Amino acid sequence: MSHFKPAFVNTLWKQLLVACGAIFASACSTVGQIENEPITRTVTNEIPSILFASETIPEPQEVTLILAFSGGGTRASALSYGVLEELRDTMITVDGKPVRLLDEVDFISSVSGGSITAAYYGLFREQVFSDFKKDFLTRNLRDEILATLFNPVRWFSSLGITDHATRIYAQAGFGDHTFADMFANGPPYVAINATDLSQGTRFSFVQDYFNLLCSDISSFPVARAVAASAAMPIVFDPVVLKNYDTCDVSEAIDFLAKQSEKGRKGLRTSAFGALSYTNKKARPYVHLVDGGVSDNLGLRVISEPIELTGGLINYLKLKHGDDNFAVPGHFVIISVDASVKANDAIDTTSAPPSVTQVVNAVTDTQIHLYNEASIELLKQRLDDWSEETKASQRPVRTHFIEVQIDAVASTPIKRRLNLIPTTLGLPEKEVDLLIETGRNLLRENPQFQELLGSLALDNL
Repeated sequence: MSHFKPAFVNTLWKQLLVACGAIFASACSTVGQIENEPITRTVTNEIPSILFASETIPEPQEVTLILAFSGGGTRASALSYGVLEELRDTMITVDGKPVRLLDEVDFISSVSGGSITAAYYGLFREQVFSDFKKDFLTRNLRDEILATLFNPVRWFSSLGITDHATRIYAQAGFGDHTFADMFANGPPYVAINATDLSQGTRFSFVQDYFNLLCSDISSFPVARAVAASAAMPIVFDPVVLKNYDTCDVSEAIDFLAKQSEKGRKGLRTSAFGALSYTNKKARPYVHLVDGGVSDNLGLRVISEPIELTGGLINYLKLKHGDDNFAVPGHFVIISVDASVKANDAIDTTSAPPSVTQVVNAVTDTQIHLYNEASIELLKQRLDDWSEETKASQRPVRTHFIEVQIDAVASTPIKRRLNLIPTTLGLPEKEVDLLIETGRNLLRENPQFQELLGSLALDNL
């Protein structure tokens, strides 16, 4: 088991990390390491997908199941892992055969701490249940990264703190595995999400985005994508990608130009952000930071492609190239949200709050507001898609299942959960509590039970 310092030391280290991270980021001569390789072919897509992976919504089956893992450090990693365990142990009947619900997962979208779990499962599948806890959840990655930060030998290195964090993630379990290794496993496909620092928009580690950079994601290290997804601005330097001019992106430009004038403002912003990658002279490089800055729940990579193509029926029609397409019987999204209630202890005294308390309070407030907006928007879209498919005589039953720490009924347990910090690596007792919480929240969720009931009736 890892050894952890008392709470007051953790707070001190967090303050030092913020302060020294800013100092080192500006004082050290770091150079962004380029690890994405160019492609020279003409960029084409099966359908104009650009803002999402062509694999995002898989071939329709009886159940299309999508997971979204939020940010929140190891707290998010452990809660998401608990959901994986519960899905593994939940049996359903499909085509007359008993199967694990986990085996019906088609796609995983992830952010920051949730990306560690998603990437590990994407690479190693069943191994996650034997090795992930020791490799990542109870390993004190925070101190390993801080040791690098405060090592004078590294202060004048050309490598940044994120480069060293990538190395630590690789040593912890990701090794030198690339996205090619993940793709070789087949579905579920995993979209690790970061934020384009200059645009403030989502950047997903999928080939469609890399197409715009004339780059090949298959050779890109998974550990580095995870580092980008969790690279908190100021503390960590961005992961840098080269925007090559070695391929023809004219088809992408035509599609993005059309979509940039359509839909609500958020969609236009996403389209404009993606379109900016086609301007190779103005943007020869792309700087990526924590995915939580643009979408802490990882839900937008799910909803935007369908919105951009005019709805679920249009999406499936474009994907299949004609009107002869199947629709899933159940379209399921499970959102795992590890955000906690903002600490209101600052109101119990007239003393000014610490730097850490201010940063956490502002961050937690903004995350909660943004999360609520994302959830409400997705719920509305799911209702729209359900009505749309009914009108087309191809009804799809949609299910949105929220696994939220805030939904814990026990006040003492919720209080314990709210005190767990957003850090990398936690004591085993806290990890076990989060895992069990993830399992219980999913199992007891009314929408989840409704889904299981519907699937049982379908197979009578």
